[in-house]
Amino acid sequence: MADPTVFVVTLEAVEADGEPTLTVLAFARADEEEAAGQIAVAELERLGWRHIQVLRAGEVTDPGALPEDFRGAWANALTWGCGLIIYDEP
Repeated sequence: MADPTVFVVTLEAVEADGEPTLTVLAFARADEEEAAGQIAVAELERLGWRHIQVLRAGEVTDPGALPEDFRGAWANALTWGCGLIIYDEP
Protein backbone atom coordinates (compact mmCIF):
# COMPACT_ATOMS: atom_id res chain seq x y z
CA MET A 1 0.00 0.00 0.00
CA ALA A 2 1.36 3.45 -0.94
CA ASP A 3 2.04 6.11 1.66
CA PRO A 4 -0.67 8.80 1.91
CA THR A 5 -0.04 11.92 -0.15
CA VAL A 6 0.48 15.11 1.84
CA PHE A 7 0.56 18.54 0.28
CA VAL A 8 1.85 21.75 1.79
CA VAL A 9 -0.50 24.65 1.07
CA THR A 10 0.45 28.29 1.59
CA LEU A 11 -2.45 30.54 2.49
CA GLU A 12 -3.14 34.05 3.69
CA ALA A 13 -6.05 34.67 6.04
CA VAL A 14 -7.34 36.83 8.86
CA GLU A 15 -7.87 35.33 12.31
CA ALA A 16 -11.39 35.39 13.70
CA ASP A 17 -10.52 38.11 16.20
CA GLY A 18 -9.02 40.69 13.88
CA GLU A 19 -6.23 41.88 11.67
CA PRO A 20 -3.68 41.65 10.11
CA THR A 21 -3.60 39.10 7.33
CA LEU A 22 -1.28 36.27 8.38
CA THR A 23 0.52 33.56 6.45
CA VAL A 24 -0.44 29.95 7.16
CA LEU A 25 1.22 26.74 6.02
CA ALA A 26 -1.22 23.85 5.97
CA PHE A 27 -0.15 20.26 5.54
CA ALA A 28 -3.14 18.43 4.09
CA ARG A 29 -3.60 14.75 3.28
CA ALA A 30 -5.35 14.56 -0.10
CA ASP A 31 -5.37 12.80 -3.44
CA GLU A 32 -4.53 15.94 -5.39
CA GLU A 33 -3.47 19.58 -5.02
CA GLU A 34 -6.89 21.19 -5.42
CA ALA A 35 -8.42 18.94 -2.76
CA ALA A 36 -5.53 19.79 -0.40
CA GLY A 37 -6.33 23.48 -0.81
CA GLN A 38 -9.99 22.81 -0.04
CA ILE A 39 -9.07 20.86 3.10
CA ALA A 40 -6.81 23.69 4.28
CA VAL A 41 -9.48 26.33 3.67
CA ALA A 42 -12.10 24.23 5.47
CA GLU A 43 -9.82 23.84 8.49
CA LEU A 44 -9.25 27.59 8.75
CA GLU A 45 -12.98 28.25 8.29
CA ARG A 46 -13.70 25.76 11.09
CA LEU A 47 -11.43 27.84 13.32
CA GLY A 48 -13.30 31.03 12.39
CA TRP A 49 -10.72 32.55 10.05
CA ARG A 50 -11.89 34.74 7.17
CA HIS A 51 -10.62 36.27 3.92
CA ILE A 52 -8.82 33.00 3.20
CA GLN A 53 -6.76 32.86 0.03
CA VAL A 54 -4.77 29.88 -1.24
CA LEU A 55 -1.49 31.12 -2.71
CA ARG A 56 0.17 27.88 -3.81
CA ALA A 57 0.45 24.19 -3.03
CA GLY A 58 2.83 21.37 -3.68
CA GLU A 59 3.25 17.72 -2.82
CA VAL A 60 5.62 16.74 -0.03
CA THR A 61 7.74 14.18 -1.87
CA ASP A 62 10.47 13.75 0.78
CA PRO A 63 9.12 14.11 4.34
CA GLY A 64 12.62 13.45 5.70
CA ALA A 65 13.78 16.71 4.12
CA LEU A 66 11.22 18.79 6.04
CA PRO A 67 12.66 21.14 8.65
CA GLU A 68 12.17 19.87 12.20
CA ASP A 69 9.62 22.59 13.00
CA PHE A 70 7.37 21.40 10.09
CA ARG A 71 7.30 17.74 11.11
CA GLY A 72 4.58 18.08 13.74
CA ALA A 73 2.16 19.64 11.24
CA TRP A 74 3.06 16.95 8.70
CA ALA A 75 2.37 14.23 11.30
CA ASN A 76 -0.98 15.87 12.14
CA ALA A 77 -1.90 15.75 8.45
CA LEU A 78 -1.16 12.02 8.38
CA THR A 79 -3.24 11.41 11.52
CA TRP A 80 -6.05 13.96 11.29
CA GLY A 81 -5.99 15.11 7.65
CA CYS A 82 -4.61 18.59 8.26
CA GLY A 83 -1.90 20.27 10.30
CA LEU A 84 -1.31 24.02 10.50
CA ILE A 85 1.64 26.31 11.04
CA ILE A 86 0.53 29.88 11.65
CA TYR A 87 3.05 32.68 11.41
CA ASP A 88 2.47 35.47 13.92
CA GLU A 89 3.98 38.09 11.63
CA PRO A 90 2.22 39.17 8.42
